Amino acid sequence: MHKFIRLFIFFALTTLVGCSSTFRTYTQTLELAFNPGDGASLTKAELAARESDVLYAKVGALPNAVLVLAFIEHSQFKWVSADEAMLVLEKGRVVKTTGFENNLLYLSDIALDPLKQKMAKIQPGQTWQSISDWSGNSESGHKLSYEILFTEVTSLDLLEHRFQTKLVTEQVTFANGQTAINQFWFDLNSGWLLKSKQTIAPFWPEVELVHISTAGRLLGVIKKGSLR
Repeated sequence: MHKFIRLFIFFALTTLVGCSSTFRTYTQTLELAFNPGDGASLTKAELAARESDVLYAKVGALPNAVLVLAFIEHSQFKWVSADEAMLVLEKGRVVKTTGFENNLLYLSDIALDPLKQKMAKIQPGQTWQSISDWSGNSESGHKLSYEILFTEVTSLDLLEHRFQTKLVTEQVTFANGQTAINQFWFDLNSGWLLKSKQTIAPFWPEVELVHISTAGRLLGVIKKGSLR
């Protein structure tokens, strides 16, 4: 698996040689992504110095990890970790994974996801259905049903600052009848997603994601670039 990831990165980088600045950004991105370390976090100064955005991720009982934005493709943000895992997000929702024992390969009908709306339009009662495919044996065609249960204004502390957020709470129902609660914290002023807790399958632990570079950008810590 390690050799495969390295080979993938090599080919990805060779396509960028024609643009030295882009090549340098990707090199720095991967240098941090593959720098070993558990329970890591970055200071404001480190965030400001980064050429690319980072994401805090915690999967179940595993230590907190720093993921680096490897690239953006078809509105999907692909984040790479030090232990060779990748989370693919679309409008903040996990839609694909690699590097785990059982990976999410496909999530259907994501165009219907209420999270793709502007924050103000996300309201209780909105629903959508999807089907997921997994890398495990015979694990395809899993049906999922989502419903926004309620929204509320609450605070969220990041980078020594208290953000006012719109907390969106949704229930997901899996094909076996099990349910789980997902939560998404949107900055109340900008509408940008700051944090989420998601359960993507009944056999997967909860995934907690903190968009720390987004918080840094809102506070003026990060002045270059934008993900929006």
